[in-house]
Amino acid sequence: MAKLLDYVKAMRVTNWYKSLIVLAGPFFSGRILELDLVSLLLTFVAFSLVASGGYVMNDLKDREKDRYHPKKKRRPIASGRMNMKEAKMLWGVLLVAGFGLAWMASPKVFLIVGAYLLLNLAYTTYLKQLAVVDAFVIALGYPLRAFAGCYATGIQITSWFYLSIFSLAVYLAFCKRLAEIKTSGVKHKATLAQYEKMIEMAIGLSGSVSLALYAIYTANRGGMIVWSFPPAMLGLLLHLRESVNGNEVHETLRKPEMAVVFLLFTVVVLVSLYA
Repeated sequence: MAKLLDYVKAMRVTNWYKSLIVLAGPFFSGRILELDLVSLLLTFVAFSLVASGGYVMNDLKDREKDRYHPKKKRRPIASGRMNMKEAKMLWGVLLVAGFGLAWMASPKVFLIVGAYLLLNLAYTTYLKQLAVVDAFVIALGYPLRAFAGCYATGIQITSWFYLSIFSLAVYLAFCKRLAEIKTSGVKHKATLAQYEKMIEMAIGLSGSVSLALYAIYTANRGGMIVWSFPPAMLGLLLHLRESVNGNEVHETLRKPEMAVVFLLFTVVVLVSLYA
């Protein structure tokens, strides 16, 4: 049982919420219940499995550095509870299962998942060493997931949809770096020292752009959805507060006030699009 739990921890199943972005296009279309929900579910699971494979490979590469991190040292690979052979086998199984489900969803989804994997491998092997570039590479994974959800259900991708998601993803990536700096200092990763002097400006810029784009999107869409902007802005600021305290997204979402704001945002969008 302990070994099985280590496999689940290595997969970081708690991070599968990131793949919920595949629902964005269908959800904001206002007709998600009329779409192919089976393909959408397959797309979600496919991305989650391949993302888990990326975590396993990244932990393998960073296992020595992670042993000096206050949180990451407890991970199965960094702690030594999972050896390299077991980790590589898990990585292979996750990729095979993920790509199999992606093909079942749609050939286009299969190609997008393939692009995501290549991006992930490039990040793990080299791009993570380049400050700012690494944040943009992380951010690109989100619109790829969103595009996959659109292709799986036949939803048209609009410019505002893409730009809003990408700018928000850049903001989240920079906040992730800020949380790392607050938690472990700049010695854990070489790139963090380069972030230290510019991270707050980068967060301010990307956060402002993402809010501006969402405001334009809701204004152009009209109706009650414009009232989703205040909780969106509050949620962004609450997330920034938690990043300053060294908390990542999954930790931030556990905060009661964040849960209430997220629920309020969802209800407003639901009512405006589906009532």
